[in-house]
Order: sequence, then structure tokens, then C-alpha cells
Amino acid sequence: MFRLSFRYLLGFALIVVNVGLAAVIGTFAYRAAQDAIVDQALESVSLVAESRARELTDVLTRRQRRLESFLGSLESLCGERNARGDFGFEEQCLRSAVGGLHRSELALTTNLSTRERLLVHQGRAGPIQAPSPAQLARIDGVAGTGHYAMRATRANLDVDVLLDLEDLNAIFLDRAGLEGNGEAFLTSAAGYRLTAAPFATPTAFPVQMTPIAACLSGSTEATVTTDYRGIKVISGLRPSAVIGGGCIVANVQYDDATKPVERLGRLLAYASALIGLAGGLVSMIIAGALTSPIKRLAIAARALGGGDFDAPVPVGGPSEVRQLGVTLSHMAASIRELVRQERRARQDAETASRMKDDFLATLSHELRTPLNAILGWASILTRTDRNRARVMHAVGVIERNARVQSQMIEELLDVSRIAAGRVRLSLSSVSVRASIDAACESVRPAADARSVSLEKHVEVDTVRADPRRLQQILWNLLSNAVRFTPPGGTVTVSARAARDGVEIVVADTGSGIAPEFLPHVFDRFRQGDSSTTRAHGGLGLGLAIVRDLLGLHKGTVRAESAGEGKGTTFTVWLPERGNGAVDHPDAALDPQEPPRLAGATVLVVDDDTDARDVMRTILEDAGANVVTSGSAAETRELLRETRPDLLIADIGMPEEDGYSLIQSIRGLDTDVSHLPAIALTAHTRPEDVELALRAGFQIHMAKPIDSVRLVASVASLFETAH
Repeated sequence: MFRLSFRYLLGFALIVVNVGLAAVIGTFAYRAAQDAIVDQALESVSLVAESRARELTDVLTRRQRRLESFLGSLESLCGERNARGDFGFEEQCLRSAVGGLHRSELALTTNLSTRERLLVHQGRAGPIQAPSPAQLARIDGVAGTGHYAMRATRANLDVDVLLDLEDLNAIFLDRAGLEGNGEAFLTSAAGYRLTAAPFATPTAFPVQMTPIAACLSGSTEATVTTDYRGIKVISGLRPSAVIGGGCIVANVQYDDATKPVERLGRLLAYASALIGLAGGLVSMIIAGALTSPIKRLAIAARALGGGDFDAPVPVGGPSEVRQLGVTLSHMAASIRELVRQERRARQDAETASRMKDDFLATLSHELRTPLNAILGWASILTRTDRNRARVMHAVGVIERNARVQSQMIEELLDVSRIAAGRVRLSLSSVSVRASIDAACESVRPAADARSVSLEKHVEVDTVRADPRRLQQILWNLLSNAVRFTPPGGTVTVSARAARDGVEIVVADTGSGIAPEFLPHVFDRFRQGDSSTTRAHGGLGLGLAIVRDLLGLHKGTVRAESAGEGKGTTFTVWLPERGNGAVDHPDAALDPQEPPRLAGATVLVVDDDTDARDVMRTILEDAGANVVTSGSAAETRELLRETRPDLLIADIGMPEEDGYSLIQSIRGLDTDVSHLPAIALTAHTRPEDVELALRAGFQIHMAKPIDSVRLVASVASLFETAH
């Protein structure tokens, strides 16, 4: 079916309707044009009146400045001091100066005075009514024969000048913007014309114009009125406060302003009479055809605007209307989808915000709990040292809780490193049995304390993995299983070959996992119970770290639970088996007697006094002779006096750090440049380790201090150097 394009249909309708309604439109157009012309004329005369007011102000301002400049020059020209040192003015000089001012300004009268007396008078006799401080001039006279007075003051001198109104006529005789028969003039505060007019009219009476009174009261509204001759004019008004309350009037004759619209009115009247009847009939027919589909679209648009995005959108009518309907329908579908996405995003943001708040509350609790024990027992130790059993118990509690805090900090750092992609694996063939044994031994004290038994079943020899990270994975899974297993329960860890790799399973008979939480068990900062009454501690990071570390190994981990109270099973899969031989034996060795450092002199550098005291105590207990320093500069002074066997330096120190210190030592020309050195620092990232070794340290050790490892490292370097 052929459908006329909406463009042509609308064009045809507009032609017919415009012709049919020409009479009505012509009338309104004529009136609108007339109103526009009048409005334009009103604006124009307002601008003219404003410009004349501005010119008047400029003229008076320039005169005022010249008067002030005149006063400013009098002191240097005519000032003198008498024999007693009093300052005064030479009379003849003043009269000459006033005569010059009188000629240059064409003043009728000039008075120069101090605050106490009249100094000089020139011109017509009689006082001058000077303007008030808020005015530039004051009118004195009516009917174009008056004068205006100005005053300038400087220090103790006043000058009053009476000037002829003829000086201001040029401003108002300017024809710019006033059409052929317009005029502009200035009135006094009483309504008298003060400046000359282009028409031969009397000026010795108040100007008879209704808006003048409003202008004298401060109004600036332009209006259509009759002037003093009874002629209809468009009048612009501006109050002139600078002359003491007068008014500036700018008039344009109404007939001059509206001439262009008269011919348009006649043409519109003829056209309207000829085609008005035919246009009215056709426009009614076309209007229905045009507005019906648009009205339906408007109803649908209102429904969409009210939030009903499922409301149907009609797509009938001319082609453009159909296209508009289709576009509106697609827009409604897009908005509907955006609203749904926004709601989901808002829900996700609210969930993330709740998770953040829960995690911060958990972090605060988990950090404060061991800190409470540490500070509490430290306070007890400061008050007693007699009960050795109590002291040993306190030391054990402090050490255990400090390690708990250290572990939490390591978990947070691990999450940050993994998220930033800064964790690097060192893959090798690792003994599965040795790794499981070491992990079980590390959690055995906690298991024994809870009466939880540990069982192991290992059916595979080696796996290709990072030994330290594999140990961390197993420790996290086992400690998690022990924590959630009630007394008398069992935790079983088994390893077997599976899918060309190795599968390690950690199963417990503990509290299990609720089905709704099971999909989120590996999410960061998520815990099944984050309330204040939860039975188990932790930050909720251990399982997330396990998942991320296995992802780096290209392995997987999954959690299974039959429900709350029915235990949990974690299954780890690593994709590569080992080659049967362990490349790097497990570093966890049985505790041995720590080495002795007798005969070794160690220089300890740290800006923190407590840190220096701790290292001094550890090393002296091992038999070393310890020298301490609080800065890099002090260290260099000590090296000139002593020859230590080994240097232990902090990295982060004020003014000069440990990197700069070791580099300066390595650059010396003496034997001290080969001094063995250990970096002991809280900067523990892999790049920090690499930076320390490049700077010149042989060993990088992380704070907090492990006394056994510290002594062993010192002994190793000491033996190597000797």
C-alpha cells in the first residue's frame, strides 16, 4: 500500500492551513509585528536616554576631575609659609589661578575658599548652591536660562563653580537613534526643560508628560505617551541623580516608528480575504490525518515518561511517524534495560559497601584482639619479674599473638601483591609428602589444643610448584579446617595422581558451609558469619589467597559441603607432576642449637632505638660484640674508628636511607668496602629484595625479626668472610 511521505504530507498541510488561516494569522502577524516594532522602539529610546545620561555623567566627571586637578596644583603654585612657619596661600597667585580657571572652563562665577573663609571670588556676586556629596552638579534655574553648579574639595580647600547650561546642549542636540522627528532633553527636579529643543516650543513651564513624574521618582521604564505638544510618542526615561534629581527624556514619534508595519497590514488583509474560506475547509481534513498518529505517540511517550517502560508504542501513520514510533519503541527497550542494569549495579554497590564495612569491622576486631593480649601481658611484665612461670607464660602469649598479627598483615600484603600482579613463582620439583608433613606440623599445636586429629594419605611423590607458595596453600587450607572443626573431629589431607597432575584433598568433619554461601567461599573479604557473635576469627582472606595462588600455578580449587554441620572438602589440582627428584629440598629443618657468634663484631644501624636494642640483645646473647648507630652519617664515623666483621642496616631512615649508605660504603677505597651486609627492613616486596641486593647487601631479611634466622644469617656471613 502506497503511503505518502510524512515530509510531503506535512508540507501540503502547512500550505493549505497557512492559506486558509491567512486572515487570522495576518491579523496576529500584524499585531505581533506592531508590538515588536513598538518593543524595539521602546528599547531603542531607553538606550538613547541611557547613552545621553552616560554622556552627561562623562562630561560632568571630566569637569570634576579638572577642578580637582586645579585644587591639587594650588598648593605647589601658591602655597607659602610665614615667619612663624604657618602655611598659607599668596593672595595674588590665587586670584591669577582662579582667573585662569574661569577662562578655561567658561565659568560664570568661581569661589575659592577654605573651611573658615572665602579666599577668592570672581564672576557674578552671590552664593553658589553647591551640589550635595552624592551629586556631580546642581541645577539652578529653569527654562533653559539657568545654570549648574559644581564643587571640588581637596584637603582644606573648596572651589565652587557656576556654569552655563549652554555647555550641555550639545549632548541633547545629538540626533543619533531618534528617527526624523525625535528629540532628547534634560529636565530639572521640578520637571522644567533645561536644555534647548529642536522645535519652536515654549520651555518656561513644567514639561507636560505623564511619565516625567515617575522618572523624577526613579523609574526607568520606557512607555508610549503624549509629549508636551500632544503628539503620541515612544518615550525613554533615565533619572539623572548626578544633577540633583532631574530626568533625561528621549522621544520618538509613534507614527515614525510604526511606518514599516502599515504596508504589511494592508497586504495581509487582502490575502486573508481571498483565501481564508478555502483554507479553513482543507485544513480541518488534513489536521485529522496528521494529528491522530502523533497523538497516539504522545500518549505512549507520556506513559514512558511516567515510568511505564512496558507500555506499547504505536508504529502506524506516515513513514516518518512510523520511523519515530519504531525509534521510540527501541528507546523504551534501551531505557528499560538501563534501568535494570542500574538497579543491579546499585545492588552490587550496596553489597560491596556492606562487605567493605564488614571487613573493616572484622579487621579492627582481629587486629585489636591479639594486640590486647600483647599490651596486657607487656603491662603485667613491667610490674613483676619474680614469678618465672608467669613471665614465661606472658612471653609465650605475646609471641603467639604477635605471630597472629604478622600472619594477618602477610595475608593483606599477599592479596595486594596478587591483585597487582607482583607475585612471581619459582617453580621446581617439590616433595608432596614433605610439604604436607611440614604444613601438618605447623598446624598441629592448634589441632592439639582443640583435640582435633590430623590424618595423612599420600600416594604421589612430587609435583611441580613453588615450594613456599605450595606450603602457604596447604597451611591455609589446614588451618581453616582445624579452626572450623569442633573438638574430637578429624582433618584428613590426602594426595594422589589425577588428570595428568596432582590432586590434594583437605577434608574435615567441621561446621560445613551453607549452600547459599558456597559459591562465595573463595571471594575476598567474604565470611559466612561476619556478626559480632561469630564463633571463628580471621579476615576471610585465606581461601581467596589459595584460589589466586593456584591460579598462578594454572591449577584449580573447589569446595564441597553437604550443608551446615556436615563438614567441608577442599580439592586442589595442580597440572604438573614432578620429575621424581626434589630439586630443592624443603627448607623446614628440625630445630637445632643456634650457632654461636663468639669473636664476631656486628655494627647495627637503625634509626629506631627499640629496634637497635632488640638486635643488640639477640646478637649479644649469641656471643657477638655489638656496636649500634642511629643514622648513615654516624655509621660512616664509626667505620673510621672500628672495623666490624658485619653490618646490619635498616633501609627506611630519615635524611639518608640504607641503600645510599651501603652504596657509599661499597665506593670506599679501603677494606671496609667489602664489609658483609644484611638489609633488615619492613620493605618486603620482591622488587624491594632485588633493589637491596643490587645496592650491595648480601642478604635481605624482613621485619619483624626472627631471632633464630637472624643469628643463622649472621653466622653464615661471618664464616664465609673468615
